[in-house]
Amino acid sequence: MHRSSALDSLRGLAIIGMVFSGTIATGLPAWMYHAQVGPRSGMKFDPTIPGITWVDLVFPFFLFAMGAAIPLAMSSKLVRRATIPSLLPGLLKRFLLLAFFAIAIYHTTPYRITGEANYLLAMLAFGLFFISFVRMPVGSETLRFCSPRRWFWFVGLPVGSETFNRILNYSGMILLAALIAFNVISQPEVFSNGFKLSHNDIILLVLANMAVFGALIWLLTRGNVTLRLAVMAVIVALKLSSTVEGSWTHWLWNFNPLQWLPESITSLVYSPGGWLYRMDFLKYLLIVLPGTIAGDVIFRWMKNSEHDFILQKTAKNVQPSVSQSNSIAEKAENQNFDKRKMIGLLVLSITLVISNLVGLYTRWLVPNFLLTLALCGVGFLLLRSNPTALTRKYQELFSWGTAWLLLGLLVEPFEGGIRKDHATLSYFFVTSGLAIFTYLFFSILTDYFGKGKLVRYITDCGQNPMVAYVAGSFVMVPLLSMTQLMPLINQLPGIHPWLGLVKGIVITGGMMALTVVTVRKKWFWKT
Repeated sequence: MHRSSALDSLRGLAIIGMVFSGTIATGLPAWMYHAQVGPRSGMKFDPTIPGITWVDLVFPFFLFAMGAAIPLAMSSKLVRRATIPSLLPGLLKRFLLLAFFAIAIYHTTPYRITGEANYLLAMLAFGLFFISFVRMPVGSETLRFCSPRRWFWFVGLPVGSETFNRILNYSGMILLAALIAFNVISQPEVFSNGFKLSHNDIILLVLANMAVFGALIWLLTRGNVTLRLAVMAVIVALKLSSTVEGSWTHWLWNFNPLQWLPESITSLVYSPGGWLYRMDFLKYLLIVLPGTIAGDVIFRWMKNSEHDFILQKTAKNVQPSVSQSNSIAEKAENQNFDKRKMIGLLVLSITLVISNLVGLYTRWLVPNFLLTLALCGVGFLLLRSNPTALTRKYQELFSWGTAWLLLGLLVEPFEGGIRKDHATLSYFFVTSGLAIFTYLFFSILTDYFGKGKLVRYITDCGQNPMVAYVAGSFVMVPLLSMTQLMPLINQLPGIHPWLGLVKGIVITGGMMALTVVTVRKKWFWKT
């Protein structure tokens, strides 16, 4: 099954937002930072401050995109008659590789490593990340130094073959483990507790858990959305009742099987309270599972569009392409649909995102709710007539987006208002709805109007998110620091606060450029 370019764009927007928000300087308005960590709290974490900003959307958008990609990836495997038991080793492997990636980032980041060689070590780590996770295309000659006529001449393996990639990846992981050991041993003042599995990148660790549990739940509930919603209801119930001290649900929510091991064993690899798995991570399924529901809708449309395309083009032996309206018949139908309505839906989708950010941040709760009701009503009017296969997809996704957003707004007063940290119920549902509307924006732009070139660099970042996640810290920051440009950039906020964006723009722009190159060369990092 082909990729959804609009879904890649949503994922790319999220990863770009992650990098950019983490590299801008202080001194800007509060809405440029996390709502609970900004000027309103003196740049310190204050969990009592309600509201969200655009920064608080990037992580849930990525989680939602991960959930939406599960049906697309798993369905193609099930079509090839794969069974659920046969898929379990792959899910476990993905968890372990993402967990390894999270641990490696913590122990090699230039923000933690000290000394004169810290930036060189970081760039070395990036190179080892590349070797550990890249999947070279079959028969590729793009990496000349990896040509069978060069380094691998003595093995005689074709570049991109399964055996070649396996040897390449395992070699990279061994070398990366050696680099981690070197950093831990050579810098005892930084790693005072030695190597610990609980020292990891928490974002990647959450993603590792969600990749496994989200896929398992989808496999068990595929074709039964009601059952999937019931699973979400169970998670909500556990989250709410777990706050009661001494209750069995409190014990279950904080349970970890490693707690049964002797302290003498767990203390060797874990710091107190830190684990590779926590039951508490399951709350993020309240974003991932709505993503899988949206993914089901996207998959059905892609499947039907591809089928129609094949029927019409079999004689010409044309390979189907889902990303450009996906069928000639679809395009013909789209021409009969009022394009002005689609422009209206395009504007309305992004307006819903912006208006809710402003309304929830400023705490204009009643006006925001009424405005959201009005905008959603307009959206249903725009989609009520002349539906094509594509606009039927929009109808279904818009309905789900409206449901999640209104549900989130209705429970917003609960738990003291919406917050990312510590995450409230309204946060999960509101961000799921806003993620759908953002996906609709990209889909209308690319699938309906065929203007994918306008966002192609964002889309490329979404196709290789692992590279995008580390390129800023492990490549751009070392390069800017070693060339003595970073001190100059850090002085700019002193001239004017908004010049603090320059650092984020330079690092994020460099990250995007490097990621785009890897996509063009088909050097995808995979777990």
